Amino acid sequence: MILFQFWKIAFFLLICFTGCMRQSAVIKPVEPIRTLPQLNEYRQKGLVPKKIDRIYCSGGTLRLAVYLECADKVVAVDTHEHQEHGRSSKKAYLAAHPEFYDMPIGGEKRGKDNPETLLNLKILPQLIIKADDGGYDPVELTKRTGIPVLLIPLRSITADRKEFDSGLRLMGSALGKSERAEAVLEFFYREMTEIKLRIKNKKPPEDSKPLAYVGGVSYSGSHAFNSTEAGYPPFVIAEVNNPVKENDSIIGKRQIMISKEKIIEWNPDILFLDLATLYLGEASGLTELRTDPAYRSLKAVKENKVFTLLPNNFYFENHDAVLVNAWFVAKTMYPEQFTDIDPKKKADEIFTFLVGKPVFEQLNAELNNLALEQLLIPSIINTD
Repeated sequence: MILFQFWKIAFFLLICFTGCMRQSAVIKPVEPIRTLPQLNEYRQKGLVPKKIDRIYCSGGTLRLAVYLECADKVVAVDTHEHQEHGRSSKKAYLAAHPEFYDMPIGGEKRGKDNPETLLNLKILPQLIIKADDGGYDPVELTKRTGIPVLLIPLRSITADRKEFDSGLRLMGSALGKSERAEAVLEFFYREMTEIKLRIKNKKPPEDSKPLAYVGGVSYSGSHAFNSTEAGYPPFVIAEVNNPVKENDSIIGKRQIMISKEKIIEWNPDILFLDLATLYLGEASGLTELRTDPAYRSLKAVKENKVFTLLPNNFYFENHDAVLVNAWFVAKTMYPEQFTDIDPKKKADEIFTFLVGKPVFEQLNAELNNLALEQLLIPSIINTD
């Protein structure tokens, strides 16, 4: 009997010791990974698996996982991806991979991750991939989950290209997709370079270039026609004469709300409408252009020079849409240099390479088949 009791106590102590060992391993703090040398160091120390097959993508990083052909590694997504069910027209990567809608949730949108939720997943991720611009503290996240965190800068492919490149390379290295990361970066470079080469030496002098304005630009949600962006990436790539200047000390390169009076004063030669605005319904920029007497007085509206674009920003920048929109904007501004380009076919070429499927028609159907089109505003309203 005494021997039996001894073995019971020994077994209990062993279980406790094992549990303590496991708990200490879980809470072992690891600084968030921000650089390639840091990633390599952690791998050498055994803090990050050399082969990663299970990831959780937080705060807009899911699109990058798709670009890197790692959709099959994703085991959880954040709530924003679930909220977009039935509204995938804003994101090509969701249109191409609807399986994300049915995946477990690892945390709230915009990086507000939940350690308890992550630890309760049936399939635990080996790596948390997180945007570096806020949300749940990545140091605390690692401490509480024991899962290493990879911080990625979600930047523009125009103004912040160096940061974008380094982030994608870091993510590619972590996931064993370095070659694919380089192929994606080369793809962006090649597409943008071709656009610029086509318009090189064909542009009119700066003082005679047509003035173009883009309205309906989204930022933390949909906005009306007076929402625009100084450094609107498709405009930057196509070298458009934008009245909202990037070097403005106040505006900078961010989204801004412009007064209607200012737009009327500018009276742009060409208007572009970012179709992210459609999600406002009757308050959308499209409705404003059709019904607001002030906007209908604009030269571009009267001359039928209003054109539509795919949603450029939704849950951070849609880099694929940036390229698609840039080709359409360039063809609109410099038609003679792009006679061989069908923007919708070009869109599917871009989507196929970046997200794996030609999803333009699917996206366009959810945008009332208005994308990459010329809007004939005066013909819509009977002014009699």
